[in-house]
Amino acid sequence: MKMNNPLRHFSSLIAVIPTLLRRETSSGNFLPQIDGLRFVAIATVLGVHIFAFVIGKNTLPVRSTWLIDNHEHLARGVQLFFVISGFVIAMPFAASAMSGGPRVGLRNFYARRMTRLEPPFLIAMLLTYFSLVFIHHSGARELLPHLLATCTYTHAIIYGSKSPIAFITWSLEIEVQFYLIAPLIMETLRMRPWVRRGLLIMLALASLIAQSLVSRLHPVLALSLIADLSFFIAGILVCDLAMASDFWKGQRSLSWDVIGCVAITAGYSLSLIGFGSNLAMAICFGTVALAAFRGAALSRLLAKRWLATIGGMCYSIYLLHVPLIYLFGHLFARAMRTPYLWLNALVAVILLPLPILIPCSIFFLTVEKPCMNKRWPANLARIIFASRRVDMASETCDALSKRA
Repeated sequence: MKMNNPLRHFSSLIAVIPTLLRRETSSGNFLPQIDGLRFVAIATVLGVHIFAFVIGKNTLPVRSTWLIDNHEHLARGVQLFFVISGFVIAMPFAASAMSGGPRVGLRNFYARRMTRLEPPFLIAMLLTYFSLVFIHHSGARELLPHLLATCTYTHAIIYGSKSPIAFITWSLEIEVQFYLIAPLIMETLRMRPWVRRGLLIMLALASLIAQSLVSRLHPVLALSLIADLSFFIAGILVCDLAMASDFWKGQRSLSWDVIGCVAITAGYSLSLIGFGSNLAMAICFGTVALAAFRGAALSRLLAKRWLATIGGMCYSIYLLHVPLIYLFGHLFARAMRTPYLWLNALVAVILLPLPILIPCSIFFLTVEKPCMNKRWPANLARIIFASRRVDMASETCDALSKRA
C-alpha cells in the first residue's frame, strides 16, 4: 500500500494538469472541439518543422525522398488555424446578429485583441531576439530593424520576406490584417441567411481569383491576406451554420465522421497548385470544422481533455516551438544520426515534443493565460497604484518620524 501512494499522488498530479492548463475565454463559452482542432493544427505545424530540422541536419545519401517531397504538406496546419480564427472571431458578431442585440463594440474588439495577444507575442519575440544575439551570435544591430518590423506586423510589407527573427510570424501578420477588416465582413451576418452566405462565398471566390492573378506580381502580395482570406471566410461560414443549428447537439452522426476524416486527409495531401489548391483546402478544412461538431465520434475525440488542453496552448507553442526544436534537437542529435532519414524523423517525433511542451506550458501559465483575463490591465493598474500609495504612505510616515 505504501508503494502505491507515490503512484497515486503522481497520477493525481497528472490528472490536475489539464485543468491547470485549460485556457480561459472572455465570453465564458468554451467549445472543446475548437481546441481539439487547434491541437490538430499545432501538431502538424510542429511536425513539419521537426521534419525540416531533421532533413536540414541530414548529411548522408537518402535512398527515398518521400519525406523530403511531402513533409511540407503538414504546414497546411496554418491554413487550418485561419479557418479556426475565422470561426472564433465570427462568434460574438453572429451571436449579436442572431439575437438582435447591440453590435459588438469595435473599441472592445480591438482592445481585446491587443491585451490578449500582444504581451505573449512581444515577450516571445524579445526572447527569440536575445537568443539569436547571445546564443547564436547574430548581429544585434542588423537584427534590430527586423525585430521592430516583426513586432509591428509589418515585416512582409517592409522587406517583402519572412522575418529572420521568427519566420512563423508571417501568418500572424495575415491574422492582424484579417482583424482590421473583420468587423466590416461581419456586417454580412446581419443579412438574411442565404444572402449573407452567398455574399461570403462570392467574397472568398473573389479573393482566390485575386490571389491567382496578382500574388506573383510582388512578394508582399503573396504574404498578405489576399492569398488566405478564403480560409477565414470558411470559418465564418461554419460559425454561421453552427450557431444557427445550436452546434447540431443531438444531431451528430457517423456519416460526418467519415466526411471529416476524408476532408482532413484530402486537405493535407492534395497536390494542386494556385487557385485550385487554396479552393480545395478551404473547402476541406471548412468541412473538417463542420465535422468537428456534426461527427459522433469526431466531436468526442476532439473534446478529449488532453487534446483540448494542448490545443488551447497553441499560441504559446506556435510562438516558441521553432527555437525550442533547434535547442532540443541539438541535445538529442546523436539519437538522430542513423543512416535512415525516416528513422531519424521518427526518433525526433518521439523525443522532441515533450521537452518542447514543458517550457511552452510554463510560458502559457505565466504569460499567456493571465492575458486571457480581459480585466488584467485594470487589475495590474490597481496593483501598481496600490503599491504606489503604500510607498507614499511609508515615505510620509518616515518623514514625520524624522521630524519628531
